Amino acid sequence: MDNIIWLTMRRMRTPLIVMILVYSLSVFGMVLIPGQDQAGRAVQVSFLDATYFIASMATTIGFGEMPTAFTDAQRLYVFIILFPNVVAWLYSIGTILSLFLDPQFKNVQHRSRFARRIRWLGDPFYIVCGFGNTGSMIVKGLLKRGISAVILERKQEIIHGMALDDDFSHLPALAGDVTDRRLLELAGLENKRCLGVMAITNEDHANLTIAITSKLLRPELPVFARSETRRVSANMASFGIEHRIDPYTIFAERFYLALSSPTKYLVQDWLIGIPGSELRTEIKPPLGRWIIAGLGRFGSRIASQLNQAGLPFTIIDVHPDRVENREDAVLGRGTEAHTLMEAGVKEAVGIIAGTGDDVDNLSIIMTARELNPDLFIVVRQENQQNDALFDSFNADLIARRSLIVARRMLTVATTPLLPVFLTHLVREDEAFAAKVKNRLEAVLHGHAPNLWTEELIAGHANAFLAAANEGEDIRLEHITYNLRMENPVSLDCVCLLLERGASRLFLPGPKQELLAGDRLLFAGRGTAHREMIWNLTEPSVLIEFATARPQARGAVMRWLARHGTG
Repeated sequence: MDNIIWLTMRRMRTPLIVMILVYSLSVFGMVLIPGQDQAGRAVQVSFLDATYFIASMATTIGFGEMPTAFTDAQRLYVFIILFPNVVAWLYSIGTILSLFLDPQFKNVQHRSRFARRIRWLGDPFYIVCGFGNTGSMIVKGLLKRGISAVILERKQEIIHGMALDDDFSHLPALAGDVTDRRLLELAGLENKRCLGVMAITNEDHANLTIAITSKLLRPELPVFARSETRRVSANMASFGIEHRIDPYTIFAERFYLALSSPTKYLVQDWLIGIPGSELRTEIKPPLGRWIIAGLGRFGSRIASQLNQAGLPFTIIDVHPDRVENREDAVLGRGTEAHTLMEAGVKEAVGIIAGTGDDVDNLSIIMTARELNPDLFIVVRQENQQNDALFDSFNADLIARRSLIVARRMLTVATTPLLPVFLTHLVREDEAFAAKVKNRLEAVLHGHAPNLWTEELIAGHANAFLAAANEGEDIRLEHITYNLRMENPVSLDCVCLLLERGASRLFLPGPKQELLAGDRLLFAGRGTAHREMIWNLTEPSVLIEFATARPQARGAVMRWLARHGTG
């Protein structure tokens, strides 16, 4: 608001000075020239009358001569001052109109309105820098979880497009240099309701700048940064940025997991899937020789994981420096049949099309499948607009960069216990993975689960705390039943993790006793989540189910019942 006032006063300074001078001289002249009444007596025009007349004349309203008819001298003076006054008013009005149309003034207005909306924002929010395909998916996921977002984006046309979208039109959004410290501060970086910063632009250097700036200004705030090069990831790590999201590394690690343990890969895929989407069936990439077409950032990470798995592979790349020192390498694009034949496509068990061009990747896998229909197909997709093309081809695995980043960032930001569980899942044996798989299958009914965290503290679990205060022992099984039914049935959910202080218990049993301050990670149906919230907020119902004794309803009646019993 101060910037708007300062800019307005700076622009209007000269027009106001001109108008005040012309207006003042005109008023003083009218006062000094004597008038004459109908009797011929001299009449002195007052300042009020002169001011009123000049105002009506200068604005071209013109109510007439007053307080009495003018003399010839007064009419001559009015004729002289008429044009300067009209010009002064037009000059001022023209300056005001040009000010409103000025891009700089519009930008200041947008920033002022943006800052005001953030001050009025009552919900916790993340600052999301970059609103392309990845950003829109992340913001949509945050909104579904009841978390708001503040958008910073370089391109003004994207911000205009947000205003036409019902899902995003209510969010504060501003176009500008997302790496500018002042813009981050304007977006609420210092606001106590800010939950963190997400840097997800298409430029690694911009994400690095945003992440470092945010970490230096608010070290305690979590920063989530997209990074597709090892150099930038290492730079981020040196500044203490915990959450570095590299989509190519994530996919390569998950591909290795699919090779080494299809069950672990399947469980992980279920837990990071879009809630309600159809569950993927188990996939088993074959063991044998693979072909990697494109040894760039994506292909090199896949090659590293194949080396770790001990599987042979052949490289196809158009850059001579990438293939000259490799025995099993072919120089070429991979879209031609003779290049694939030279790489041994007939004997290979799978092919990975990992170039940076979607059309080339589609061409590679189409040609390869014609030569060997039994190939296991892994393909990289860069542009979200090509979803229909890749889906129609029915590849075994598709590396969608935007989806990978969005899934990982939402997982870490909104369900911080899930990465802990997934890390434990990868390290555990096959028996643990099979146990998790069986439990999830029993409650999910073919659809990806909702994930939620229940924290047994005041405001979130008042029923549990009331039961604890009354000396009742509450176990995990007591909160995982639908208590609104006459004959309670088990809720469609699985408790994956119980965190108590520094200790963690994975897949706790139904008899596990719960204590105040525990944090529980659940996976299951959305209806189960709603019923669990009700269980944890209705003390009489929870205590009655846990003790099998009828309970008085309401806090007062429970107190009276306890007092009477005593």
